[in-house]
Amino acid sequence: MARYDHIDFTPPAGVREEAAKGLEWRREYGRGGTAVGVARARDLSNGRTISPETARRMKAYFDRHEVDQQGEGYRPGEPGFPSNGRIAAALWGGFDHGWSWSKKLVRQMNAADEDARSHHMNIERRALAIDDVESAVPLLAVESRSEDGSDREYIVGYAAKFGVLSLDLGDFVERIDPGAFGIVSERRGRRTPLETRALWNHDANYPLARYPGTLKLSVDDVGLRYEFPVPDTSYGRDLAANILAGIVRGSSFSFTVPSGGDAWTTENGRSLRVINRIDSLIDVSPTTFPAYPDTDVKVAQRSYDAFRQAMEQDSARRLAIQSRAADLREYLRRHGR
Repeated sequence: MARYDHIDFTPPAGVREEAAKGLEWRREYGRGGTAVGVARARDLSNGRTISPETARRMKAYFDRHEVDQQGEGYRPGEPGFPSNGRIAAALWGGFDHGWSWSKKLVRQMNAADEDARSHHMNIERRALAIDDVESAVPLLAVESRSEDGSDREYIVGYAAKFGVLSLDLGDFVERIDPGAFGIVSERRGRRTPLETRALWNHDANYPLARYPGTLKLSVDDVGLRYEFPVPDTSYGRDLAANILAGIVRGSSFSFTVPSGGDAWTTENGRSLRVINRIDSLIDVSPTTFPAYPDTDVKVAQRSYDAFRQAMEQDSARRLAIQSRAADLREYLRRHGR
């Protein structure tokens, strides 16, 4: 439910009062609604927080039973008031309050779902192949440290390195600007905290650490550095052993780039994407195979396609201007001007 944490699922006063009225009518007349409706009214009248699924069921109920408002006895003063439909609607919080509230909740949930889908579609992943990068400091290592009279092992690595080009991304390569990871050092005081995880091979089934608890992140002259104590799990110990044995020799990170967070240029005759700003750092990961599957570069490819399109449009404008200038020169030559 973390996706909906910003949504208040606590019944407002109008919904609580309407549900209480429905229970009172049900006791007085012995009709209207179902056992499910009665149970729902008890929760609503007591102000109990409902689940997202219940919110969707509430809206679906009112959508289906909107016609009940046209039945005889629905409104005060009509014969048979309160009708079975009126009592049933009250048990669910009533059309005036319950339906409006459930529609609001569903709109908020749908917006959150869309944001999550959009966020997922924009996630990128990059790897640092240590064998291909020269460095004066170890880019992935296991360190033993003395703490409280005992030794403890830490996994220390760099998820990204400044001043180097990425692996081949197809028609272009990338470079990360040293200022791109301002999100790490400037996060304090922001509304949304940084909650980066350390994972093995980006697999959420193998969590290693979490920022700012056991995972430490920092940015230095080399790049984005991470460290965490080797977790007391079988896969944590296996990972440390594999790093020491030189089997695991890469690191990677997952991230998103905001609109305007990258720029394009050409270098040595090749298109170059420069990442200037990252707005979410999802995970850092020691990686067995530091490669780029096609799915990892789809966002960058979209940015590259937009860059190429803009370049082609700019080239077409220049050609059109040159053509008009040539036509004008020819006109002047012919007319002796």
